[in-house]
Amino acid sequence: MCHFKAKWFTKNLVLSNVFTIARGSRSTVNNVFLSIEKDGVEGLGEAGPNTRYNETSKTVARFFERFPFQELPDVHSPEELEQFIQEKSFFIEQKAGIPSPQSAKVAIEMVWLDWWGKSQKQPLWKLWGARSSVGPITSYTIGIDEIEVMQQKIKEAKNYPVYKIKLGTDHDREIIQGVREVTDKPLRVDANEGWQTIDQAIREIDFLKEQNVEMVEQPMHASMQSDLRELKKRSPLSLCADESFTGSENLEDIAEAFDVINIKLMKIGSMVKAKRTIERAHELGLEVMIGCMIESSLAITAGGVLALFSEYADLDGNLLISNDPYSGLKVQKDGRILLNEESGIGVLKAD
Repeated sequence: MCHFKAKWFTKNLVLSNVFTIARGSRSTVNNVFLSIEKDGVEGLGEAGPNTRYNETSKTVARFFERFPFQELPDVHSPEELEQFIQEKSFFIEQKAGIPSPQSAKVAIEMVWLDWWGKSQKQPLWKLWGARSSVGPITSYTIGIDEIEVMQQKIKEAKNYPVYKIKLGTDHDREIIQGVREVTDKPLRVDANEGWQTIDQAIREIDFLKEQNVEMVEQPMHASMQSDLRELKKRSPLSLCADESFTGSENLEDIAEAFDVINIKLMKIGSMVKAKRTIERAHELGLEVMIGCMIESSLAITAGGVLALFSEYADLDGNLLISNDPYSGLKVQKDGRILLNEESGIGVLKAD
């Protein structure tokens, strides 16, 4: 039997501007890029580890070193793939004492699904039954900065129809007022768990409603579950779960506190599970946003496949970096994402 040949490398993705949220600032991220090759077909995948979830490029590489890539030929379907990765991850954790980062696991799924699509000579989005290659409008994220700098970033991103504004500071209203000085476009805001009480959250949300804000993401800390449930009852705006939803939580409980869930591949750890979660969320009346970390066009395009089944997209991580090693998903003039006809996930190595 011909085995998969696997290799990986870490690349420093450089942000075009320092990116700041309520928890801190970054100017670079270290993502791990994985490839497998068999029968002359190469699959590509990406892990975007986040220290918020105790993951780094080193923990990802350590996991890859132990993962039995040579056994991947035994996998014949996406459903088998998810189960295979779960079983091998458990074995590695139990026998070697090495944690299995979610970003590493989804990179392995990504690389196999890309290889599978290419071997079938079909785009993954077609193999998964998407009716169109055009998805929802994606927001463009504006990180926390001096108000004048944020205003300039908005002017530079004038082609995008919706902005996502990072909040969670002690001067959130001044930020929004500054944003409104330069644009009247719809806004989504992300407090990144920055508001401390229900009363504070309600005050800020009432203000935001007057400012043509359509959604508030993660207003308070994920641990404040009862407060978040109460906040949903009182909020005039839709609330979106980000840190509150990593993928292992009970969706019925999430639906009591939020209107929307933000599925990020690097948190949920599985494209197959993400697709299944979208279906279950819709059954419960939850809407879905496909979000991202700071990632290249490789992982962003993988997220785009899932966004074709979702109501919202926040897939701009690749737009924030200056040295993207891949190309794939495009953003149309109306802001909607567009997948291509390339086989597999639909990415090409940059020139």
